[in-house]
Amino acid sequence: MARVALTMFVGKDDGVTVYSSIGSTSLSGLGNLFIPILIAALIVLNTMMGAVYERFREISIYSSVGLAPNHIAALFLAEAGVFATLGAVMGYLIGQVLVLILYNEGLLGGLELNYSSLSAISATLIVMATVFLSALYPAKKAADMAVPDVTRKWEFPDPDGDRWVFDFPFTVGGAEVLGMYSYLTRVFESYGEGSVGDFVADHVKFWSEDHEGEPQYNIDLTAWLAPYDLGISQEVQLKAIPTGEHNIYKIEVVINRLSGDVASWKRINRGFLNVLRKRFLVWRTIPGDMKFNYAEDGRRVLSGEVAAIA
Repeated sequence: MARVALTMFVGKDDGVTVYSSIGSTSLSGLGNLFIPILIAALIVLNTMMGAVYERFREISIYSSVGLAPNHIAALFLAEAGVFATLGAVMGYLIGQVLVLILYNEGLLGGLELNYSSLSAISATLIVMATVFLSALYPAKKAADMAVPDVTRKWEFPDPDGDRWVFDFPFTVGGAEVLGMYSYLTRVFESYGEGSVGDFVADHVKFWSEDHEGEPQYNIDLTAWLAPYDLGISQEVQLKAIPTGEHNIYKIEVVINRLSGDVASWKRINRGFLNVLRKRFLVWRTIPGDMKFNYAEDGRRVLSGEVAAIA
C-alpha cells in the first residue's frame, strides 16, 4: 500500500475502517551534530580572526583611501561567503565520490543514498550558515580596527546663523595641492548652468594669497542645490591652508546661505559635501602625469596666462 499510495476501505463487523499511507520526511539526530558544528565554527572563527590581524596593514590602507568601516567588514563577510560556497560545493562532491567508492566496494551493505533529497540541501545550508555566523565577529573587529576612535562617522558642526565654517576631513600634501585645486576648479565648471546633477555652480574662481609666507589656495563659487524647487543657494569657499607641519595643507570650507530655509539648507548640504568628498577620493586615483598637467594648468591660471574662471 505504501508503494502504490492507495486508500483501502475495510469492512469489519459493524464498521468500516479506512487505511491510507502518507509520505513524510523528518530530520532526526540534529542534536548529535551540535558538537561537530561547534568545532567547525570555532575553526572558522580562529581562521578569520587570524586573517584580520595578519591583514592589519591592508585594513589601514583601506581606511586611508576612504573606505568606510562597514565596507571593510563587508569585504571579510564576502570572503567568508566564498569559503562557505566553495566548502559546501566541494564537500558535496567529495561526499558523492566517497559514496561511489564505498558502493563499488560493496561496503554500504545495501544502503542507498539520495543526493537530491532535502537532507543534502539542509546540510549544505547548515555549513554555510555556520561559516557566515562565525565570520560576523571577525568582520566587526576589522571594522573596529579601521576606525579605532569611538566616533565612526564625521559629524557636521552647527552653523553660526547663515554662515557655516568647518574643516573638511581631508589633508593634502603641498606637492599636490595646486593640481588638486585646479582639478576641482574644472569639476565645478562642469556643473555649470544646464547641467544635470546634485547642484549647479556659477562664478567659479580659483585664486591664491599669501599665508604666513606660504601660498594659500582658494576656490570661490555660487551653488544652487537640488532639488531646485526648494530655492537653496549659497556662496562656497574652499580654502587650502598650510598647517606649517610637514608641508601639509588642511581644507577649510566656508558656506554662506543666500536663500532657502535653514532646515533644508543644512539637510541638503550633506549631499553637496558628499559629492565634494567623492571628488577628493577620485583625485587620489588620478595618474601622476595627469596630476602634473593639472598643476601646470593651475600655475598658468594663477600667473594670468589663462583667465581665471569667473
